[in-house]
Amino acid sequence: MLILHQAPWYGADVDAALIDRLVDARQRAGRRTLEDRGYLVLLPHCPGTAAPAPDELLARLGEIAAAARVYLAGSTLVRQPDRPAPQAMGFLLSDAGEELLRSFKLSPELVEGFTDTTCELGSRGEFPVARTPLGQIGLLVGEDICYAQYARCLTFNGAEIILNPSAERSDESFDSRQRSRLARACENAAFVAVAHPQWSGLTEADAAGTARPTRSALYHWMGTQVRAQGGEECVFADLDIDWLRRTRANPGRAMPAFVRANLYGTIYRQRLEQGGAADSAAVPGTAAGWREEARRRLEARRAQAKSDIRYEGQYEVILTQTCARLIPLDRSVDAAAIIETNLTENLAIAGARANIPSVRLVLFPEFWLTGPGGIGGVQRTVEDMERLAITYPGPVFDRIAEFAQRHRVYVAFQNFELHPKFEHRVFNSAFLIDDTGNLVHTYRKIQCADVWGMLPDTTPGSILTQYLDTFGDDSLFPIADTPLGKIANMICFDQMIPEVAHGLRSAGAEVILHSTSEPHVGPGREVWDNARRMRAFENTCYILAAMDGGERERWDSDEMTYFRRGHTRAISYTGEVDGVADGPGPLAFRAAVDLIALRRARMNPFNNFALWDEPAAYADHYLKSVGMPNDLWADDPLQNPYAG
Repeated sequence: MLILHQAPWYGADVDAALIDRLVDARQRAGRRTLEDRGYLVLLPHCPGTAAPAPDELLARLGEIAAAARVYLAGSTLVRQPDRPAPQAMGFLLSDAGEELLRSFKLSPELVEGFTDTTCELGSRGEFPVARTPLGQIGLLVGEDICYAQYARCLTFNGAEIILNPSAERSDESFDSRQRSRLARACENAAFVAVAHPQWSGLTEADAAGTARPTRSALYHWMGTQVRAQGGEECVFADLDIDWLRRTRANPGRAMPAFVRANLYGTIYRQRLEQGGAADSAAVPGTAAGWREEARRRLEARRAQAKSDIRYEGQYEVILTQTCARLIPLDRSVDAAAIIETNLTENLAIAGARANIPSVRLVLFPEFWLTGPGGIGGVQRTVEDMERLAITYPGPVFDRIAEFAQRHRVYVAFQNFELHPKFEHRVFNSAFLIDDTGNLVHTYRKIQCADVWGMLPDTTPGSILTQYLDTFGDDSLFPIADTPLGKIANMICFDQMIPEVAHGLRSAGAEVILHSTSEPHVGPGREVWDNARRMRAFENTCYILAAMDGGERERWDSDEMTYFRRGHTRAISYTGEVDGVADGPGPLAFRAAVDLIALRRARMNPFNNFALWDEPAAYADHYLKSVGMPNDLWADDPLQNPYAG
């Protein structure tokens, strides 16, 4: 049983009153269960400023945990002799009082504003995990939960339950920070538990009346399991660890198992070698020092982003929702003719609005020319996929280039691609054509359904050595520096793997164009939409998603199945939804981009999480033997190694 405790506590003043509270909480929890695997109490972050030594504090808390017979977790400020100021430390103690883990905060204090504290910014994170009867437990303090790589490293180290003791404040990012807990649970097929204090103060005496927003909750991979509904002292939640383990045994749910960890680790290591690590010895310890460090980092980012291009401050985008005619497996049917029909019909949908002067970019969804690459449980072969593919240069690119020139717009779109340098390699690719008709860049999908054996297309990670030797290190996360900002493409399932959007943002992306195809079935709708919002929030990027709004039942029929139901949407750089197409069918949806507002938001060090991103914390963990291995399909391109 998990107990989320919302009453504040004070690290320098731990006494018998805390024992009484914990005993009472355990007794109340015991009335709610017939199964006793133990009781885990998660305390909120301690809001006091009197910082004891870690060993002294944990010894006292261990006695309290043993007396109350609970596993006890939380976080508080402590002072280490070799650090310039107090720092936040998370802890987990057994019900016998034994210290199971301690974990120091990696990110600076952003919710409260800069304070006279320090952190482990720029250091290698250990991400310890403790094995308990309730499950394998890791811990992230406060805003560390907003960094997807930190939770991922805990999962790589075995975590099934991620505890997040925090202390919240109401601000413009409050809701997005809560959504980050759900995102971490989904991305890692894990439980994520968060506890916030009901009120705050430096001591118990002056705390009363200073209320805080409470969102103590337990999240699982498909949604919220339980959430505080008010100011109650305790929230009780069942931790069904067997359910989680069954979920992780399902290939479609075992997210960390098919993350291409070593691909991302290679990139993170390159960033470190290029000077991407902070000097941990120089990490500030005062509010004034943190303000100065924020100014230094912002100036460095500004210098890095300089360009000779004259940017358009604001413009509109057409997100085109389409209903494609599916190319059947029957090879007697002319696939090129169906692609031509889909192209003509869908360019007409976009063209009805693309001539509006404020419109400068048009985006099409995944599969808009071919229909889905694999449907109905039928396993396609590489030869089948080649029928769906296009090559640059070619007639499809010529038609789209003419459309772009005629309407004076950029055009982004997805299709399966054959490249002349890779025989029989079918990539799932996204392209960007500028308003003069030139191909600006090509992105090839990194996280695809190939990992389940469902789709025999090639991803860069499957042939990573050959891919990088051919296209270069910058080819994994290409960015187009255009008058419309720094633009990137992303395809469908990429959005569920935060490392992809993070890679695009690290390369400079401001607007991420998301060509996607999402069946509107099952319980996963909430977490998919939440993930899209998190990619925008974490990276201070626009996420503009064009989705298919249905599909023709047959290539030669106008009857719709609506297995895919659209809901094309625009997500602001704040993570808020700017607009949604509220149903299926073909349509042209207009969305607004304001580069000036986005760049202003990136100058706010309290919401720009990328400003404090340090690959030194997590790079080594991605280079372990975890996730999907690189170069798994380096051999015969006609023999799919993922099948079965």
